[in-house]
Amino acid sequence: MKTRLILLGIVVMFIVSCTKETETIRTENMLEYYPMVIGKYITYKLDSTVYINLGTVKAVHSYLVQDKIDSLISDNMGRPSYKIRRTIRNNNDTTKWSDLTSYLVTIDKNKIEVVQDNLRFVKMVEPITNTTSWNGNSFISTSSLPNLEYLNNWKYSYDQVRRPFTANNISYTETISVNQQNDTLGIPKDKSQYFEINYSKEVFAKSIGLIFKEFHHEAWQPANVNSPTGYYEANSYGIKLTMINNNF
Repeated sequence: MKTRLILLGIVVMFIVSCTKETETIRTENMLEYYPMVIGKYITYKLDSTVYINLGTVKAVHSYLVQDKIDSLISDNMGRPSYKIRRTIRNNNDTTKWSDLTSYLVTIDKNKIEVVQDNLRFVKMVEPITNTTSWNGNSFISTSSLPNLEYLNNWKYSYDQVRRPFTANNISYTETISVNQQNDTLGIPKDKSQYFEINYSKEVFAKSIGLIFKEFHHEAWQPANVNSPTGYYEANSYGIKLTMINNNF
């Protein structure tokens, strides 16, 4: 009887050990969280932060935008890429959509690149784990573009892998968050001194794609001889995308 109990204990320990090992090495496929199917779309509420009155006043304007996977084309390196067409409409208009922009998504081996406004971002890499990080803005030459210097050396990392996330009061069971930047210089509430905010995060739901994005770049110049009130620098802006619906 004692021998049987010992053998049973060894078997249980072996099963538990195998289970723990399996959980440790489990990783996700990028395309599960960034599916590319021509004709599919996602509609978002867009909250756009703008700086008006010569950069002295901050305001938020809201719209609806829709990202639709339009076609499969080649990028400037000859790689197969998906063209995403973004259209926009006023919050109060339920019918009229207007073209806003388009961008490219390229799946290249173990990474996903997005080219938007002539800037190439590495949005995802494999493996998808809480310990994976990468320079998502490595293709952007910030040294030759001073107005984009704030994008330099951003260290992207995964967070909350396979965890739930709620957007627009809808809960998604399996998501991944990509933390791209969270850096503040100075004290944002103190307008007597220079301050700068850089924050960027995206959340992707399994089998759907991007369900939430928040980006905020803001730089404040205090009062001087040319501006007695101070002002936000011209390249300050922010966006928040929250998914409303999709046809995935």
